[in-house]
Amino acid sequence: MSSVSAIGTGKEAYMRGNTREIRQNRRSGHRGNGFLTALAMLAGALAVYKRIPLTNRVGDNGNAYIGMAYDTYLFFFLLCGYAMQVVVTRMTSARCVKGQYRNTRRVWRAALLYTAVLGIAGSFAMLLSAGALSEGLFQTRTAAVVIRCMAPAVFITSLLGALRGYFQGMGSMVPTAFSRLAEELAGLLLMYVFVAGMGGYGKKIGALLFRPEYEQAFGAAGAALAFLLGSLLALLLLAVLYFLFQGSFRKRERKDMGKGTEGYRRIGRQIAAAALPVILAGFAMQGSYILDQVLFLQIMPSGTAAVTEWGIYTGKYRILSGIPAMLATAVCTSLIPALSVSRAGMNMGRAKEKAFLMIKLSLSVSLPCAVYFAITAEHLIPALFTAGDMETAAGLLRIGSAAIVLQSVACGISCILQGLEQERQLFGSAAISLILHVVLLYFLLHGLGLGIEGVVYAVTALYAIFVVIGLVCVCRTLSWKGDWGRMIGIPVLSSAVMGLVVYLMNRFLAAAMSVGALCLLCFAAGLILYVLLMLSLHGVTQRELKSVPGGGVLIAVGKLFRFL
Repeated sequence: MSSVSAIGTGKEAYMRGNTREIRQNRRSGHRGNGFLTALAMLAGALAVYKRIPLTNRVGDNGNAYIGMAYDTYLFFFLLCGYAMQVVVTRMTSARCVKGQYRNTRRVWRAALLYTAVLGIAGSFAMLLSAGALSEGLFQTRTAAVVIRCMAPAVFITSLLGALRGYFQGMGSMVPTAFSRLAEELAGLLLMYVFVAGMGGYGKKIGALLFRPEYEQAFGAAGAALAFLLGSLLALLLLAVLYFLFQGSFRKRERKDMGKGTEGYRRIGRQIAAAALPVILAGFAMQGSYILDQVLFLQIMPSGTAAVTEWGIYTGKYRILSGIPAMLATAVCTSLIPALSVSRAGMNMGRAKEKAFLMIKLSLSVSLPCAVYFAITAEHLIPALFTAGDMETAAGLLRIGSAAIVLQSVACGISCILQGLEQERQLFGSAAISLILHVVLLYFLLHGLGLGIEGVVYAVTALYAIFVVIGLVCVCRTLSWKGDWGRMIGIPVLSSAVMGLVVYLMNRFLAAAMSVGALCLLCFAAGLILYVLLMLSLHGVTQRELKSVPGGGVLIAVGKLFRFL
């Protein structure tokens, strides 16, 4: 009897120790995810912030030239290097899990050759077609210099994506996070130097040729060079880490558990087969940026007015409206692994819980931002920007408030479908939305002559269609019937109360404060009020907050005010 009790006691002690270890691993995993999410948000914040001084330096026309060059780069990058980060991650991780390190090396070599060849081809194609694209598609020759400056970025960012995929496939997200932060920080610092220098040079050339727009065009070219050199610095950083990592990897190769060596021809076919659906999904998801620009500049009367309107849209409205989507994507991306594990383990209850949380977080982040932007638009735009048309930008921010919410929810649904490994449904939803969006945009621009407002309405419809189709796909995949009242009602009510307070502050304090101080005060008061309302109304539970990076801070706030 004593021996049995001793065995039982030992077993219980073992289980307690094992449970303690599991909990410690989970806590360390949450801390790691929170750290990586914080780095991603910081990099995104730098990417948004650098557009503000850039806009103030190059104006609305310069923003339009940057938009033309970036969307041209995006087209060639989608063709040549967009898929490599995902493909290399999947193929290397699949072989590392099996201990096939020699095959992992062969996959990396094949992927590097594939990426280098396509990246060089894409850069040369973009460089050689810059003149024809700027004059034929964008209706302005001035954008050609900016497109040419950005052309080498296709090759550099393609290699950068492949290296990030290699590290992720080996099980580490840290190099990716740090390289993105280094890329944005270097791009921001270099931007101040190159935009001023190139803009001054363009001003002199423009004075000689009687082309005043050259100052903005060359300033935009300086921003393109800063983007290029920032990406190059991140590439060099990852290359150094790669060579430092090779010693430990070669030790693993000597313990290779693989039975056979894969041929390069077979690996090449696998890379091409894996890259094609990712490329198609990328075009479906991001093709609207390219098509919107081409259709708008082709349909609207050619001239500086159309270029200026597009610069307002891409350099002011799109930058601000994308902030909530960036936050929602950063948070939801951190939950994709947990959703994938739940699905793989056939724990559908847990999978439904994670999907519900991702949509709720997307709504909870975007609704207050949309309300804040809509109410403070006329003061927020002049507070941030000092150059260009302020009234049009404020009007776009107001009418695009619905698109801000829908875009964030669309990002959340996209993360859910990725976590459920439903790439076909993701591609189908995005493709259908894109086709209907293009038809509606053509009608609004050509039939009704709405101008840049028509682009905002069409983009709103794009995200609305994707959200509806994507939600149907998610609900069918998970056999899920969500608590829609709790998911939508509490964030809407909290945002409405917050919006009323911000509106009253914005109205009665406008005469007594500067626009910058007023917007900052409204933001701080609105944020505090919204968080307290969400916690007091139990819009998010303590269990949900524990699974979100940075949720511990909100739990502490809730306990401080006795809401949790």
